[in-house]
Amino acid sequence: MKSINRNVLKYIAIAAMLSGHIAALFIEKSSFAYFIMRFIGRLSAAIMCFFIAEGFYYTRSRYKYGLRLGVFAVISQFAYTFAVNITIFTYELFTDWNVIFTFFIGFLVLLAYEKINNKPVKWLIIALLCAVSYFGDWMIIAPLWILCFYIFRDNKKKRFTVFGILAALEVAFCIPFMIKGNEMWDVGVFLVIPLLLLYNGEKGSDNSIHKWAFYLFYPLHLFVLGIIKWLLVM
Repeated sequence: MKSINRNVLKYIAIAAMLSGHIAALFIEKSSFAYFIMRFIGRLSAAIMCFFIAEGFYYTRSRYKYGLRLGVFAVISQFAYTFAVNITIFTYELFTDWNVIFTFFIGFLVLLAYEKINNKPVKWLIIALLCAVSYFGDWMIIAPLWILCFYIFRDNKKKRFTVFGILAALEVAFCIPFMIKGNEMWDVGVFLVIPLLLLYNGEKGSDNSIHKWAFYLFYPLHLFVLGIIKWLLVM
């Protein structure tokens, strides 16, 4: 029975993101709590990639949708850099981009996929955009997930097959780092599949707070976590 609406799924993504970020910033890496919290945290990005594809399809204004992503990517960059480095006065402000930047690149990938008719040019632009996402959190894989969710939105079997293949490639790429650091939590990304299978396609409450929840929570929670981290190292 499909019992999860869009709002519930978004808040699951928010809770998972918070879990992963708290673990990354404050929990001892060798602990079981760190493993569990990071494992759960792997849910967030893939769920939001799904909603970027859904939003692109359903939005009344792609210009406003893209502008919203771009604006919050810029705003969030300061909070992201502060949370990671306890300062914004670092070159990483320009070279280590937050995940909303990566989502914005995914939005541009969808725009290229839909608007460019010349196939070689289309796929060249998409490849270049994916290459640019190298500077962002969830580099390359997030734009590909977004594209996968969009192209196969009417074919669940293909959607989850391609998503699973991409997720497996992402996990395989990280295996040397996971073994070295005992960080097998990356496989938590596969939990997204049963969650999305429970998604009933319904929006839930129309309250505007649900629409803005992720955009507002993302920079705010990073700023708060950065303040806590700064206080702990003073």
